[in-house]
Amino acid sequence: MPFINVNAIARSCRVAAVAAAFAAAPLLLSAVSHADPDPDPPPPVDLRVECESAGIQGAFSSTTSPDGVTHAVCTYIEDGYFYYDNYDNGVYTGTLVNRNGETVPTERPTLAPLVPLPPGFPLVPFPGGF
Repeated sequence: MPFINVNAIARSCRVAAVAAAFAAAPLLLSAVSHADPDPDPPPPVDLRVECESAGIQGAFSSTTSPDGVTHAVCTYIEDGYFYYDNYDNGVYTGTLVNRNGETVPTERPTLAPLVPLPPGFPLVPFPGGF
């Protein structure tokens, strides 16, 4: 019965895989280096307009620190809690929420959609208090 050296076969397969990876690397790298940039980059987002929009109805504030970084905060209320979206030089850095007097990091909340009223819809005030 012939003896089959399984370790030698496995070693030669590994050598072949490494050689194939090295052979394909220049081809992959040249494809990446010749890729065209996005012809239509997205327009820059105005954080103030987005924060103060009808969907969020937040308050926007920004300051520039001595090191030249512009820190901006969009403060809004959702489900009875104050949320703070923080930005450094226009890049989102995280959201904080104030619950029970404590401000802690959190995920951005899903904002409830506003109920749109049809044009010319009369607003009837309710007499008396609630």
